[in-house]
Amino acid sequence: MLINDETIAAISTAPGIGAISVVRISGSIAEKIVREIFSANHDFRNSADELPVLNSRVATHGYIYDPSINEIVDEVIVTIFKAPRSYTGEDLVEISCHGGPVIASQLLALITKQGARLARRGEFTERAFLNGRMDLTQAEAVLDVIQAKTTRQSRRALGALTGHLGRQIKDVRVDLMEVLTRIVAGIDFPEEIGDAPEPEVEKVVNKCLELLDHLARTARSGKFLREGVKLALVGRPNAGKSSLLNQLLKFERAIVTDIPGTTRDAIEETIDINGIPVTLVDTAGIRETQDLVEKIGIERSTRAIEDSDLVILIVDLGAGWAEQEEQIAELIGDRDFILVRNKLDLFSDQLLDTALMTTSAPVADIALSAVTGKNVDLLTAEIEKWVFKDNPLSSGPSLNVRQADLCTRAAQSLRHVQETLAAGLPQDCLATDLKIAVDALSEISGELVSEQIIGQVFATFCIGK
Repeated sequence: MLINDETIAAISTAPGIGAISVVRISGSIAEKIVREIFSANHDFRNSADELPVLNSRVATHGYIYDPSINEIVDEVIVTIFKAPRSYTGEDLVEISCHGGPVIASQLLALITKQGARLARRGEFTERAFLNGRMDLTQAEAVLDVIQAKTTRQSRRALGALTGHLGRQIKDVRVDLMEVLTRIVAGIDFPEEIGDAPEPEVEKVVNKCLELLDHLARTARSGKFLREGVKLALVGRPNAGKSSLLNQLLKFERAIVTDIPGTTRDAIEETIDINGIPVTLVDTAGIRETQDLVEKIGIERSTRAIEDSDLVILIVDLGAGWAEQEEQIAELIGDRDFILVRNKLDLFSDQLLDTALMTTSAPVADIALSAVTGKNVDLLTAEIEKWVFKDNPLSSGPSLNVRQADLCTRAAQSLRHVQETLAAGLPQDCLATDLKIAVDALSEISGELVSEQIIGQVFATFCIGK
């Protein structure tokens, strides 16, 4: 249980003008503060001696007034959540006032004058974690829910928020802890208990390692779902990069003409592809040119390739694969790319005659028409497939970087256990690696975590959450 006598307050709604704003107070004197500035009667001067009735989990209409000047600040709805059945595990009050920055700021200033202090970033959720209302995986999922830009992101985050990921980690940890306890007991009492049966140890370790390896594989797709995929559209001038950009965006973002070199600079737009946030970068056509502006655009195209997660190499079916495509393929190097054979509407009869001479194979090879949209759905499906290539399930929770590092550490320790078993070494060697794995899993869920890590996790939150 968190021991902290400080009561905190913050505006929990986003800045700007809206219908309502919500101000949150959490701590031992949260209810006392509200009672000092709240009245159920607008004529508060005649009812100041009467304590308002504020029942837990009941929304109460009334007025916030400033007792120092005897003036009403706003008409509000007050809801009290008594400890421990609140978000933070402490007494928590939410005040819904009229939207806009002025009223909420006045209300927050009035609350701090009554004894609360301004909350730090993520401090409400931090208190929820420290008070045992959620584990660390759930706390991190709160931020993922808030920052979700697609339905798929939101659903994955909600899976972790409901505790699914935490339960999986806990189950593995419990299994390994039981084995570790049995081995340690055998080491301490060799005559009474003796060595743990190695076939049973191996069975548990293999099962846990399989699950940890699966969870670790979700980190890659999880990163792309959280941060998005940066996708560069590259090709010779007039290959159809801008047309494909417009087709994916469903509106005319880039200028399209028959004149090569129309796109002089990289154009960035973010879209939702099957629930995956994707930043499309339409680059200038790569070719030899004496035009200074176009040269700068081509240099930026090269940088866009280097900064991308995945490249879409667009080839004009009418022009085929030539020296320019070879130069672009060289720039791509060993980076993953999808080959798009464009202008299917004009050159479908030349589809089979187009040679592909890249140093590495594309992750997919698609013929489409960027003008008519034919087969563009095949391209988006391949992008989705590439994002989830290491994760057999495109649904369910996925690990973030911190969790993935710890999961990998635990898995590596279990591999050492397997090696120790195979070599027939003493069981105290097993105990060492099992302890490392258990500690790593404990750090994922927050059962064994430093104040520094806690600070780093919650520092990324917004104020008021």
